[in-house]
Amino acid sequence: MALHRVSGRWVVRRAASRAALALVTVLACLIPATNGQAQIPDIPFVPSAVEDWLSQIQRGLFGDGFFKRETIPKVEPLRPGPAVQKLTVDETMSLFLKQNLDLLLAHYGIDAAKGRQITARLFPNPTLNVNTLSAYTQGCNLTNCGMVGPSVSQLFEVAGKRGYRIKAADLEASSVEAGFEDVVRQLVFVLKDSYFNLQRQRGHLAIDQKALDILSKSFQSSGRRSDSDIDRVRLGLLTVNTEAEVLKDLQAVEDASGDLRVLLRLSPDVEIELETPLIFYPKELKLAELVSYAVENRPDIRARRIVLDKRKTELKLARVIPYPNVTAQLGYMVQGPHGPDNQQQWGIGFSVPLPVFDRNQGGIVEAEVAIRAAQTEVDKATVLIQNEVSVSYRRFLHARKLVDATNGAIEHSSMVFQAAQEGYSKKEVGILDLESARRSYGETEINHLDALFGYYESLFRLERDTGRTINF
Repeated sequence: MALHRVSGRWVVRRAASRAALALVTVLACLIPATNGQAQIPDIPFVPSAVEDWLSQIQRGLFGDGFFKRETIPKVEPLRPGPAVQKLTVDETMSLFLKQNLDLLLAHYGIDAAKGRQITARLFPNPTLNVNTLSAYTQGCNLTNCGMVGPSVSQLFEVAGKRGYRIKAADLEASSVEAGFEDVVRQLVFVLKDSYFNLQRQRGHLAIDQKALDILSKSFQSSGRRSDSDIDRVRLGLLTVNTEAEVLKDLQAVEDASGDLRVLLRLSPDVEIELETPLIFYPKELKLAELVSYAVENRPDIRARRIVLDKRKTELKLARVIPYPNVTAQLGYMVQGPHGPDNQQQWGIGFSVPLPVFDRNQGGIVEAEVAIRAAQTEVDKATVLIQNEVSVSYRRFLHARKLVDATNGAIEHSSMVFQAAQEGYSKKEVGILDLESARRSYGETEINHLDALFGYYESLFRLERDTGRTINF
């Protein structure tokens, strides 16, 4: 196994060699025996192959074998910026609100709604008509017996139709703004979750690297202690497995860093340093207050209530549409010296459609159905919010208990691992005890770190589900 850095990531490459054959030989020796206990059969080792494999591990840990670096190709930066950017949670939030592309796309909807507001306030355009009239008998033509009559007509809406359209457009704009707030609510959860997930993955990496360093020193000193071949092989396997965990952690850190850079619209060549640590802050929250606040103030239910008001306004508009609009017309006629009528005549007229057949019966029924559908959406959102907040609150209580449960075990696991290291160096304990202590230490540290992240995530879920910021 060899670790190489390609395109900014650590990758594992495997190659068939004598070391692989030696590893298969060693594993073949670990055969379960009778009486329910595992025994090591007395099968002779291949000394040269085992030594080669152990030497390869040692070169990989302390030389340039596994961690040989390759040239990293240069990446064209998306935007100029510092190579390392230090960010707290608040700074990350500020940068996110300025640069996130999903928020920019959502904000375009507000601009479009404002354009519809402008359209709703406009009056209908007037209409210009030009009519001509002339006789072409008895010596008449357009010059001496003709008439040109321009006229202008204007539509006037009655019964408050224009006012209802303006109000509906205003309510639509308010609904879109509430929808934008809802997008922010959901993306803020994704941002905070990504921020502290990166902290968690880096914590995993630090824990496994610490264990690898300790095992590497023990492995280096095992040759000077004249340990048996089987103990050295076991320690080598333990070291390689821990190194594999480090490699997995490196990949997880790269993935989490990429997710956060995408949210912040940062170049892939920017290294992010997070300055807000994962620290336990106990919080006391009341479920009734959270549910009441969410039902009244969460952006998505506010948007649905505004849509309901808009549907009611549209029903009022549908009911006044049968009232006929009035079209007024004003004209002036210019004639020749011989008629056909009196000179310089003015004309004024009014036209009104007769609501005999179409009195917008279908539009009224459609508007009434839209109101019932909008009310159902509000009721559905209310039930959904109540359940989401309740579930998130119970997750928060469980996460807080889990942090309390794992918090006291860290000191003991570290103490046991340290004692196992000292005992192994003094030949008071064997490799199996050291392996057990290392595994217990790593699992305890990682479980506590995951519990802390779960506690933070439960608080972020409560923020998302209530639409309310919870300060730490």
